[in-house]
Amino acid sequence: MEIIDEAKNIVLIGLMGSGKSAIGRTIAKKLGRRFIDTDRFIERKLGKTVPEIFEQESENLFRTIERETIKKVSQYIGIVIATGGGAAKDPENFKVLKESGWIIALYASPETLYKRIAGKKVRPLLLNQKDPVKVLEDILNDRKAMYAQADFQVSTENKEINEIADEIIDLLDTEKKVNYYS
Repeated sequence: MEIIDEAKNIVLIGLMGSGKSAIGRTIAKKLGRRFIDTDRFIERKLGKTVPEIFEQESENLFRTIERETIKKVSQYIGIVIATGGGAAKDPENFKVLKESGWIIALYASPETLYKRIAGKKVRPLLLNQKDPVKVLEDILNDRKAMYAQADFQVSTENKEINEIADEIIDLLDTEKKVNYYS
């Protein structure tokens, strides 16, 4: 499949559990593009996991390194980027990512997101929370306006990774728009 502008990056944003990494890897494979997950990039750089960085250092340090990482990877041409869940909330990050290519906001309900992440990797923003679904709902509400600014919005609710990847590729080819966040 060919995309209109192969020089543009494909940037995936969304809440934890929305599928950014798995979908990003699949899109990159289908299009023969390089894939970069900004969280994994940071983890390799610091030799610590994101939860360890939050716990041992601070969220502020992580966000500073995340900003530097986004500036760096956004300079590449024609790659697929999966950002950390909160990366695009920073207006500077969003601007840099937008200038590098298409931004696709992945959407799923808080209940679905929690089912996907429950029992998996520790998520710093959900540690010691009595009602993690409510926390996810609050985070989603806080970020809705930002996600609404994405070039495209794609629901990952009740869909397979391949199906979502193909949908995104088709959207980029045809530039059909849908808004889940307005």
